Amino acid sequence: MQFLSDKRRFVSAYLRSFDAQHAAQAIGKLDGVKLLASPAVQRELSLQRGQCAPSKSDVVRRLAQLAFGRANDCVRLVLEENPNIDSLDLSLLSELKRNDKGTVEIKLLDRVRALELLLESGAEDTDCAAAFFAAAEEGDENEIL
Repeated sequence: MQFLSDKRRFVSAYLRSFDAQHAAQAIGKLDGVKLLASPAVQRELSLQRGQCAPSKSDVVRRLAQLAFGRANDCVRLVLEENPNIDSLDLSLLSELKRNDKGTVEIKLLDRVRALELLLESGAEDTDCAAAFFAAAEEGDENEIL
């Protein structure tokens, strides 16, 4: 019976973030990709979403998370000696380069473009606006510094 609860919690966490590994960690499991691939989880995903494709409000919420997310973990990745990569949120990381002299260059996603996409998505739609504000509030709760 515990599996049913874990499966539902995993799918719920996955639908909030679309990150299988993050969803697995939220329920105390290790391999989110393996969980996501299981037929039982796929059935639950279909039940909870009605379909596997993200809705417009899901996309708007994710865009808002990217537009207003914090880059602390991206910086931590290059500054810490041995960062725990599995625990870092690197969703804002676009590119990472290290040259032969040890110089590190990180590029983050284009936040202005994410904001433009948010505006184009029709934020006047109340469902999208609610998703946007929910993501912005979630970003405030996850502040590291």
